[in-house]
Amino acid sequence: MKRLVLFLFFLTPLLFYSQNEAAIWYFGENAGLDFNSGTPVVLTDGELNTAEGCASISDASGNLLFYTDGITVWDKTHTIMTNGNGLRGDSSSSQSAIIIPKPNNTNQFYIFTVDDNPGGVPAMGQGINYSIVDMTLRSGLGDITTTKNINILPWAFEKIAATKHADNNSYWIITFRNNQFIYWRLDAGGLSTANTFTTTLNTTSSIGYLKISPNGTKIACANYGIDPNMMLYDFDNSTGFISNELKLDLDELDDTPYGVEFSLQTNKLYVSSDKLTPSGRTLPSKIVQYDLTVPTPLISGTRTLIYLSNTYYRGALQLALDGKIYHALSLSQGTSQIGSNYLGVINNPELDGISCFYEENKIDVTQGGAFPTHKVVEGLPPFLSSYFLDPSISTNNVCQGELTTFNIFSTTPINSVEWIFGDGNTSIESGTETQHIYTAPGIYTVTTNIDFGGVITTLQIDVNIYPLPIITTPVNITLCDDDLDGLMNFNLNDAKPLLSSNYLNETFTYFLSQNDAINNVNPIANPLSFSNATASSVWARIVNSNNCFTTAQINLEVVSINIPSNLMLPFNQCDDLVDGNDLNGITTFDFSSATSQILNALLPQTNLTVTYYQSINDALAQINQIDPTNFRNTTSPFNQQIVVRVDSLTDSCFGVGVHVTLNVDPVPVFNLDSSIDFCLDGSTHTIGIQNPIEIYTYVWEDSSGIVIGNTPSVNVNSQGLYTVTATKTDGTNCVKSKSIQVNMYSLPIITTPVNITSCDDDLDGIMNFNLNDAKPLLSSNYLNETFTYFLSQNDAINNVNPIVNPLNFSNATAASVWARIVNSNNCFTTAQINLEVVSINISSNLMLPFNQCDDLVDGNDLNGITTFDFSSATSQILNSLLPQTNLTVTYYQSINDALAQINQIDPTNFRKTTSPFNQQIVVRVDHNVIDCFKIETLISLYVDPVPVFDLADSQDFCFLSLSYEIGIENPADIYEYLWVNEQNEFLGDTPSINISQSGIYKVTAINQNNCIKTKNIKINSIPTSPLLNFDKNNIVLKDNSVNNSITVLTTNLPISTYEFSIDNFEFSLNNYFDNLQAGLHTVKIRDVENCLEASIDVSVINIPNFFTPNGDGYNDTWHVSGIKFQPTSNIYIFNRFGKLLAILNPLGTGWNGYYNGNPLPSTDYWYRVELDDSRVIKGHFSLIRR
Repeated sequence: MKRLVLFLFFLTPLLFYSQNEAAIWYFGENAGLDFNSGTPVVLTDGELNTAEGCASISDASGNLLFYTDGITVWDKTHTIMTNGNGLRGDSSSSQSAIIIPKPNNTNQFYIFTVDDNPGGVPAMGQGINYSIVDMTLRSGLGDITTTKNINILPWAFEKIAATKHADNNSYWIITFRNNQFIYWRLDAGGLSTANTFTTTLNTTSSIGYLKISPNGTKIACANYGIDPNMMLYDFDNSTGFISNELKLDLDELDDTPYGVEFSLQTNKLYVSSDKLTPSGRTLPSKIVQYDLTVPTPLISGTRTLIYLSNTYYRGALQLALDGKIYHALSLSQGTSQIGSNYLGVINNPELDGISCFYEENKIDVTQGGAFPTHKVVEGLPPFLSSYFLDPSISTNNVCQGELTTFNIFSTTPINSVEWIFGDGNTSIESGTETQHIYTAPGIYTVTTNIDFGGVITTLQIDVNIYPLPIITTPVNITLCDDDLDGLMNFNLNDAKPLLSSNYLNETFTYFLSQNDAINNVNPIANPLSFSNATASSVWARIVNSNNCFTTAQINLEVVSINIPSNLMLPFNQCDDLVDGNDLNGITTFDFSSATSQILNALLPQTNLTVTYYQSINDALAQINQIDPTNFRNTTSPFNQQIVVRVDSLTDSCFGVGVHVTLNVDPVPVFNLDSSIDFCLDGSTHTIGIQNPIEIYTYVWEDSSGIVIGNTPSVNVNSQGLYTVTATKTDGTNCVKSKSIQVNMYSLPIITTPVNITSCDDDLDGIMNFNLNDAKPLLSSNYLNETFTYFLSQNDAINNVNPIVNPLNFSNATAASVWARIVNSNNCFTTAQINLEVVSINISSNLMLPFNQCDDLVDGNDLNGITTFDFSSATSQILNSLLPQTNLTVTYYQSINDALAQINQIDPTNFRKTTSPFNQQIVVRVDHNVIDCFKIETLISLYVDPVPVFDLADSQDFCFLSLSYEIGIENPADIYEYLWVNEQNEFLGDTPSINISQSGIYKVTAINQNNCIKTKNIKINSIPTSPLLNFDKNNIVLKDNSVNNSITVLTTNLPISTYEFSIDNFEFSLNNYFDNLQAGLHTVKIRDVENCLEASIDVSVINIPNFFTPNGDGYNDTWHVSGIKFQPTSNIYIFNRFGKLLAILNPLGTGWNGYYNGNPLPSTDYWYRVELDDSRVIKGHFSLIRR
């Protein structure tokens, strides 16, 4: 037995591999075709009349179900369906409608409609909508359901297409507008949200067809309008991914694409077109073929014209079940609808080029004129493109545990089918249908091996087996008996959340037996009030969103609750400080353990909950419920009664009573200071409690929690928080903790000893000191400390005999004293203060001169004002005062400024503006520690003059061959000069230099003080002008000689200095040029004094005395050298008798010694040369043959 993969069957045109859903077509004006027999049969019963878009659908056996023009829907009896008017397509929409079966439902179909994008304005259109047809309605003739005109795209182009998803159980719906594909996935659950793919193409042309290849791998999009184009894309029908955009070239640039169609095997693409001009459509119309088997970049180049018509205009292309492609032959030229009698056909779409065999006027829809009103216009019905890939598998009943039915659709007789269900089970059937039960939900890949007369074809489909509702069974509905008769009315819907966590998305129906629930018969009429007198249990049928169901049992239970009256539970708790008072009888209780004790007392009853309240009224009203894990008895200090309520979790039954007592025990009472201060003086300190009212046990802990004692008081030697805990000894074990903060303060942080220094005013070494001047020296915290002064350290320590007047203390009494410093924490220390007397003396003969050249900072370098840096004077002055240190030097322009310390000057950048040429500077030296200073005039500033000279700003020269002198106008011998050019290259060291080019030149003068002055001069080059009156009369030519020469005459020119050049050689004063070769020479002249130039071309000729025409490549022809530069000259050759033998072209190769085709003998011949320059030269030459 042979095994063959399905697509190989398409290598031959076998009709039996087509599904018959596309067997019946209705289109145009009442036209129709039936393909069930394998050959199209004309139908004459159609009611449809439209210019373009239409759609029809049949069942798998080829029986018509219904058809539409996108506005009206007709059933198979050609009657308009109920609710079948007013769909939102349009007769002028290229693809007004397409019909798609609803997945997993053989009885319902989607009609997707597309309007005609009126005016290209989104707000005017109705876009894409869908309506659902249910074939179970109207006795199987079908009707539009209430799901009608559901908009999924507000505005759209006139195109839509569809194909199967790769899972074989859902579909892709695709449209295109502007620069976007918009597509949806349709599965059993309905239509997905829109997906988009943006293209590089952007067009406003809405008209034209959109098609998907039968195998679902290609998309073709024809955009007919003012900016037309034909686009091809790859499509992944498993992901919806669109890629590889390709613009296809049509036969001519102005061809406008309308209809498109793929061949059955997706090997070829066909595009129909006509032309669109501002005045309307024009001919010819065409169909071109593209080969899709070549690599994508090469597809456009395979274009082949297979049809051209000057009769018919644009028309749709549509693949049929017979594997042929049919062509709508329309006579509509503009907005008017003009149909024809015929369809064209492409007989062999898989063959290359014209071998596909296109036939015009192939099918007559009027049946030879019998139905003259039946016409073909522009449109043909599009179908789900995957209809043309047969066979296929469909499924029904896809719930877990149910019989799932599988059908194979094929018009070909099937011998047998091997079914592989994807869950490890298989079967072999002789028919096209089988059933299987899946025990678990999931997606299963079902494989079929179909035997077509000995040839095996393999098909696969992914089947989603949906789960049953996830439920809990049985469940109980419990009510509290209100009269102890055991009977209550139940709302069965109370069981929904008990049965399923997904109950909001499920449907519940109730029955008296499980069998009724399974068969969905005899439901309970009023589930909202059902008495358990009828039955103590019922059955629920639960149906989920996938229409899968299961059943569950509901038990109906009646209960009551009685709490034992002698159940009393006491709880004791010590008073606490949560409210800041541990003596008020209010504390926090956790009496949650009462719950288990109460529930244990109510056994065997279960499903109970216990709550607590402060009053019976609160418990009955179920308000102000308290938390037993964290309750404070604020309303009843020291003791409180708690009300208990017990409720059934399954019904409204409850019990109430006082069953909990709360008692508050007092805590220990004693006193403890909150803090105490000590100085860090090395001694040990004691802390302890005061006046306890009872005998307690104690535990002292430091801030780290380490126990340091068990007595009422303890010794401490470091600061920190110390805590004592007192515990009652009466058995309640109530405790009270208090803390004391021990502060250990440091002694003042000081510097000792320190010096107070005073400036000696009379050099006797004795001064009065303000001892308070030592404060900031002794302590950085002196503003927050107290100072007292003493003659000895011992007095300072004991704080006795303080110095009476510390503000005026003479060092004659003592050379040092002692200070007692007390900080804010009342801790003290002592420090020594030394009293020192100093003085400053500057040598009177220390004089420091500074010299500086005048500068141009102020724009004047002759005014005796310049900038000085005399900062080096500072170190010289300080060195002269050694060994004294801690000194600061400042500078001023006057004694008064120095005394007042105002207008201090910067020695690094001082500009003497108040005293030109020289100035005295005042020096002030200050002691950095004491108020001691000295002022002297020590510095002299001298301004040295810069060189003075004159130099012109600019000069103009004519730079041809001469050099020119530039220089200083009033040079002085006392200066040195340096010249440089713009490149800073040294040019000379004299007052003047010679130059030969334009530019900026700098000269710097240097005087005896090394002061410099630099000036610039700009040298401009005068441009050259034409030298007038220089022409051929200035040239004396001697040519056709042994020594050709040119002499240049200047007698008619102005007297000046002239230079001459020939053929771009260097200029010289020589006006004579000899030994010149024949040819054109350029003679130039220039006036170097006046910047004038001129040139002239001179033609020099040479006439040979002989030639030897023997073919050796040397002197084979006779010609005048250099004459080509006088192209209109005449050259005549004569024999000795004066007979004209030849007239030569000056631009030719010369005379070869022939006359009338015969060689002339060796002898002399004569010539006459008439030159363009009016000269005439005559002579003779020899013809020599060897």
